[in-house]
Amino acid sequence: MHAHLTLSEYGQFIGVTSECLTVKHEGLTREYPLNRLKSVQIAKRGVSFSSDVIIACANRGIKFFIQDFKNETIASISGTGQHAVVRVRQNQFEFIKTIKVASLSASVIAGKIKNQRATLLYFKKYHQQHKATIDKTAEQLNSLLTQIKYRKWQDFDKWNEILLGIEGQAASRYWQCLVACDLMPDDFKNRIGRQAQDVGNKALNYGYAILTSYIWNALLNAGLEPYCGFFHTQRAGKPSLVLDMMEEYRAWVVDRNIIKLRTQLNGKSDLTPAIKK
Repeated sequence: MHAHLTLSEYGQFIGVTSECLTVKHEGLTREYPLNRLKSVQIAKRGVSFSSDVIIACANRGIKFFIQDFKNETIASISGTGQHAVVRVRQNQFEFIKTIKVASLSASVIAGKIKNQRATLLYFKKYHQQHKATIDKTAEQLNSLLTQIKYRKWQDFDKWNEILLGIEGQAASRYWQCLVACDLMPDDFKNRIGRQAQDVGNKALNYGYAILTSYIWNALLNAGLEPYCGFFHTQRAGKPSLVLDMMEEYRAWVVDRNIIKLRTQLNGKSDLTPAIKK
């Protein structure tokens, strides 16, 4: 099953033969059935493709996402036959004007913290020497969840600021615990987004970029506007709804897999093609 295909090696060429997408690189050709694909992500400069590929993918609702050197999606290519029910977006625009967005945002941040906690407890099974540290952090995260659960968010004028504060506290405790328990690559000291120099943060940023395209694809299929979010600040060029919806999945989908790869990442300054796969 190849629902989402990511291409990350310089010199790859994407073509189409019959009912398959073909990827040629260094004398080898791999085929991916079009009926099993939902999206294609190009995560490296120097990857080329033919117009036949765009036509084949557009006719089947397969979307293309192209990233820049910062692992940010800068282009999305999709067919004109994508979800076209205008009322869906109208409902979305109307909803974000209501106070209901406060409760929805609280639910999303609670889900994010729950998954951060679940990720720590998952690795505690294999690292009993760090049981005390992980248990302490898990309890701290649980306390923050309680703060979210028992507040009537629609009654707060500055609900967004309060939630951002809780989210920040949870993130700080979460990353500190991962570092203290040696669950991240050796050169990882703290979470850095853009322009990260250590391989641990580079791996996280790469993973989040892939997750971004998955979420973006799902939102487009649902007929929603990716740039109209309910929690993250809306500004030109920022896919706010994508960022909102991916929050819950960061820890369990991306962080957990990077932690599993930490021994392969140790001693490296950059991501290798093998690790990206």
